[in-house]
Formats: sequence, structure tokens, C-alpha cells
Amino acid sequence: MCGLAGYIGSEPPDADARARTLRSMAHRGPDGSGQRVIALSDSTVVLLHTRLAIIDPDPRSAQPFEADGCVLVFNGEIYNYLEIRDELIALGHSFRTHSDTEVLLQAYLAWGEAALDRLEGMWAFALLDPRDGGRLLLSRDRFGEKPLHSHRCSHGLYFASEIKQLAALTGEGFTVNAEKVHRFLAHGYRALFRDQTCFFQDVTAFPAGQVAWITQSGAGEPKPYWTPKFSPVAMTAGEAAEGAAVEIDRAIRIRLRSDVPIAISLSGGIDSNVLAGIAVHRHGQQLHTFSMLEADRDYDESAAIRAAATALGTPHHETRVSSDGFLDRLARMSLAYDGPVPSLGMYLDGFLSEAVAQAGYKVLINGNGADEIFAGYYDHYLFWLAGQAERADFDDLIAEWQASFGQHVRNPLLRNPRAFIDHPGQRGHVHLNAPQVADYLIAPVAGDFEEASYCPDLLRNRMLNELLRESVPVLTWAHDSHYMAHSIENRGAYLDRGLVDFMLTVPSQHLIQDGYSKALLRQAGEGLVPQEILRLKKKLGFNAPIASLLDRRAQDVRDRLLADSALWDIVDRDSVARLLHPETDSQGMDNFLFCLTSARLFFETSVDPR
Repeated sequence: MCGLAGYIGSEPPDADARARTLRSMAHRGPDGSGQRVIALSDSTVVLLHTRLAIIDPDPRSAQPFEADGCVLVFNGEIYNYLEIRDELIALGHSFRTHSDTEVLLQAYLAWGEAALDRLEGMWAFALLDPRDGGRLLLSRDRFGEKPLHSHRCSHGLYFASEIKQLAALTGEGFTVNAEKVHRFLAHGYRALFRDQTCFFQDVTAFPAGQVAWITQSGAGEPKPYWTPKFSPVAMTAGEAAEGAAVEIDRAIRIRLRSDVPIAISLSGGIDSNVLAGIAVHRHGQQLHTFSMLEADRDYDESAAIRAAATALGTPHHETRVSSDGFLDRLARMSLAYDGPVPSLGMYLDGFLSEAVAQAGYKVLINGNGADEIFAGYYDHYLFWLAGQAERADFDDLIAEWQASFGQHVRNPLLRNPRAFIDHPGQRGHVHLNAPQVADYLIAPVAGDFEEASYCPDLLRNRMLNELLRESVPVLTWAHDSHYMAHSIENRGAYLDRGLVDFMLTVPSQHLIQDGYSKALLRQAGEGLVPQEILRLKKKLGFNAPIASLLDRRAQDVRDRLLADSALWDIVDRDSVARLLHPETDSQGMDNFLFCLTSARLFFETSVDPR
């Protein structure tokens, strides 16, 4: 896990710019730094790297890393590096380190671009192959866990882990992308990754799951190397459970590989508890668990968390949400994100990142992606019901929903079990407050909610949208931003190609069973997770009411948020002033109020990412 930056073109950054860039990404790699400047026939390549040493911490594995004339800078982890290393040794390759970095480079030397299909992990990398005149290979992992941004100009291409590093390398500031901020406020975080634009103009996010060959002129377009597809195969519920359990175990097992201690983010829910139960009870992992607690009764998971920690028998750390310094903390996080913090839950997770850092851990594993892979959201159940509408026992399925998740649904559009039978195309529940939000924006809210078409199955299409465009890309961006700000590698246990590929062969009918969503994940946790957690029917997760953090009664808070800002070019300040008044009823506006506050502080702190 590291930071990287670089350039290919005819006017490379000078020594001062390179030094400035290395300093700007020291938080991503406090354990060492390196650089290479390589002259090609008609251009120059610059590769910069800072290291967070996780696998083979010895200096022999420092980057930029070279073999047979090829040079690599790499951010991430190749979890199956041991298996690939053995395969390469059998082919005659020799190794001088025990690192996954060398395995990645040797895999490229053996198989070229096709090596990507063999890799399981998270990564962003730049690999210079000087042969045939010299080309640069850029790639990003399938689920976008590791970031890579670029800025193209007339003389070449700059790239970096973060936009701050692009600014340091170019010596130029970037202008805030007001259209992106407007989209965020109008449609929420789910609309952020429908394209590759960023919160700054002239900066592009390299797409997840893609690869590009960059020529000496800086030209080269990304292309996919993996495209998930829903292709159900006939199987019984038992076969689905057995296959899922095997893939879940493998995905977790290889993510426990580390030469430094590992921590696990533990909530009171199913995802993190199955992860922790498998790691501790099946693989004997010695780890510490970390949890964030909220005092509000509606969001307090402390009882379930403590039951889980007791069952694990491992050292456990708890961090409580505090309202102290809310605006300043949110502003600092905005600097780390190079954009607004996208949700209140992600803000709260920042407390956890601080606690893990204070305890001295470099690696944290979380349960990201489980809802999107195993069908865990409230609307998933209703999409599933729509897909089972022709079953003879459909009335019984409705009764199961009413006795389980139907009791806990707050969103009024999801209280009707026939919601997507009667109106299969409606998605108003995704951003329920859009009509009210429009009253606060100067420009009209552009368009309705858009859903990409991946397959005809309503449930699986929704899940693929969340996995590839909506939820998971935002989570991976958020976790990389605020954990790497504290020099912590964050691993998504379920964001695994083999697991996802298998789950896309499972018929949808097996995803929900006997009134339980995420049925296959729950079954994988049998005997490893307390029954009271495996049988939870209420969706849990980090959250809190905005009123516990943002004190609208405080004049200094209102003054700071309403002060002059470029935000008021896209948001009506008078309307916001009324919303912030302590006597205004803001019920149902928590998400928008947080997004508005986050966007306001982004303008305050991050207009120039240098």
C-alpha cells in the first residue's frame, strides 16, 4: 500500500516538483520514497513512489522496482501473490524479494497484459516497458479500491494517487468542478461515479477494472480487462451455499496475508462478523477488533458488538462518536478526499480510522461490498419478491417479508411489498428527497435517477449498478481517502473477483431464504458467528442523526456555513439560511443537510489542492 505519481511526455517535472510531490504523498507511504527519471527516444518518463511497507518490509522491495529493464510503481496488494509466485518459479523465473511487487512485475514479464486476469487484489500501478520504443501501462483494480487520477496537457500525461499530488507535480492548481458538486447535492453520492469526472476540472479518474497503454505522446485510452456478467447456472440452494462458503473462505484467507499485524472493523451486523469469525475461528488469525459506537438509541449497536467481541475472544477497541469540532473535522476530511465527504456514515468511519492509527495498526479489513454481492439492502428484498411473483407460494413469501424486514423499513416507497411488481422501473426510493432538494439549488436538478442496464433481472441489475457505479465505488474512494490519510491500508474482504464471479452464477431465488436477506453469507457464518447476529432482520450500520453533530442553535456554526463562498453560485444562500435556523423543522433532510455542510466546507478548504 503506497502512493504513486508520474508523468510521460516531452516536458517532465523538475527536481523541485518531484520533491514537492513526494512530500505531498508522504501520508500514503511513510516508510520510504523513491523516484526514477527515464529518457525514451522522444519523451521522458517520471515515476515517483512512497511506501507503506506491508509485505516484505525489507528495503529490497522498495519502489520504483526494476526487472529486465521494466520499471514499476505500485499501490495496493496482490493477495494471491504466493500462488502466482509458485507458478512463475515453475516457469523458470527467479526472485530476489518476498514481495508481491516483484510478483506483479514478473507476472507481466511472463504473460504481458494478460497477467491482469490472474491477479486477485487491489491495485493502481504504472509499469514502464522500454521495449519497442517505450510504453507505459496503467491499470486499476476491478472494484476501484485503489485510486488513480490523471491530467492530460499538450505535452504529456500526469498521473497520481490523489489530486493533491497532481497539483504538486504540475505546479498548478485546479478549479472546482461546480457541476460535479451540483450533481452531488441534487442526487446524492450514488450519482458521483457514473462517469470519470472529479471534483476538480481537467482531472480524470482512471476507470476501475481497466487498463491503458500510454504512448510517448501521452495518448492511450483505457479498456476493460474484466466485465462481470450475470449468468445463472442451475443449482440447488445447498450447492449455492456450499460454493459461496468456499469462495468466501478463500477471499478472506488470502486477505489475511501480511507481514504486519491486522485489525478488523467490527460492527454489530453480519458482514464484519462473518469476516471476523472466519479469520479468528477457522484461520487462527491473531487480530484486534475496532468498533465505532453512537449514543443515539436508534443507531446504537453496542450490545451486538460486545456479544460479537466476546464470542471472538480477541482484544477489542471501541470509539464513540463525538460532536466536538464537527466542522473542523469534516473540513480536514474534505482535504483528504479532494472533495466533499459523501455521506454521514463515511464521516463517522473517520473516527474509526483515527482509533486504528492511534493503536499503531497499518492494515484494517472491512466487510465492504457484502450488501451488493449477497443482496442485503431493504429494496433488494422487494426486487427479489418481484422476481418470484409467479411462484405458487408467493403469498407465503409476502408474509415472510412482512414478518421480517418489512417491519423495519422506514422509506415509504419500500413499505409496499409489490412496489416493483406494480412499477418495476420506479427508483424514487434511491433519492427520496430530490423534490425538496431542488428548492435549494439555483440551477434545475438535471434529469432523473439513471440506472445502467447490465442484465434483465431486476434484482441483479440493481446489485450490479451498486457494485460498479453507485455504492461500492464511493465506499472504496472514501475508505482509501480517510484511512490512507492516517497511513492505514484498508482491505475489502468481499471485493473478490472469484467470489463475485461465482455469485453471478447463483440463481436469484437462492439469495433470500426463509425471510432472511444475505442468506448465503449467513450460512457461511454458521458455527462461527453468534446466532443472535446471524438471525438479525434489521439492517444495521454506522450512522447517526445530523442533529447530534451539527448544532443549528450555535450562531458561530451558522455564520461559518453561511459566509461568502463560491458554493452560493449553485446553492441559494437564503434557502439554506432558513434550513439552518434552529426553529426550522428539518425532519427527513438529514442526508441533504450533511451533504450541504460537506460541500460548503469543501469550498472553504480545498479550492486549491496544492
